Amino acid sequence: MPLDHHREVNRANWDSRVDNHYASELYGLDRFIQDPGFIGEVVSFDAKKMADVAGKSLIHLQCHIGTDTLGLARLGADVTGVDFSTKSIEAAQRFSSECGTPGRFVVSELYDVSSVLPETFDIVYTGVGAICWLPDIRGWARVVSSLLNNGGFFYMRECHPIVWTLDDERDDDLIVVKYPYFEQSDPQEFSEDTTYTEGGKLSSPETFDWNHGMAEVLQALIDAGLRIDEIDEYDSLEWPTGPINELGEDGRFRLAEGRERLPLMWSVLATKV
Repeated sequence: MPLDHHREVNRANWDSRVDNHYASELYGLDRFIQDPGFIGEVVSFDAKKMADVAGKSLIHLQCHIGTDTLGLARLGADVTGVDFSTKSIEAAQRFSSECGTPGRFVVSELYDVSSVLPETFDIVYTGVGAICWLPDIRGWARVVSSLLNNGGFFYMRECHPIVWTLDDERDDDLIVVKYPYFEQSDPQEFSEDTTYTEGGKLSSPETFDWNHGMAEVLQALIDAGLRIDEIDEYDSLEWPTGPINELGEDGRFRLAEGRERLPLMWSVLATKV
């Protein structure tokens, strides 16, 4: 399916991030290469909530350069990573070779995955900061369902949709809603010439994104044939944004005061029935 203008712009943006991310301390590729037991902070967090993945076939949607994908492979899963950025997939393949952890990586736009990979899996996994790049959460849920074996499970941990609504450019520590909570047909447009890791300027700074309310996501999964087994909300986040800027000893960011006021992340575990 040809990409529309919004997703073409997003793909160019993610292409332009790859070199910075590959070399960054945040992604920690050197740690993967030097320590065969290292699985990364994201997968370490998620593994506590997921069922055992050892010996299971797993597809990681929107995998970027494959660090989390290969972290899951090190837990014993037979992994396939998918991303719409050819440059990201090439980097993931190179990284798989360099760290000695096997994984299959495939280029595909999210809504085309079922056509590109006409097979099903025991597990569908979606990592942090993924669904905000998608315009249609119902279509996404249908893709998730189509990729799952009956009885297979889906797991996602994401930035809480309320966080995506916040004005993150304030310097007064007030929590102010600025952007839509519910999915809109027209995306929010941004332009930032740096990424969230250290490194040089991006050649393609423009992005478009869409928020999706929690109920919208859960109902989309239910309508696609999944049973919701577990939902969690968390008071910490992988990155700082606006007033969410106190770094803990665990490497996660939180509100400096009044942490009970706001969920920062959420997760869902669901089974195809």
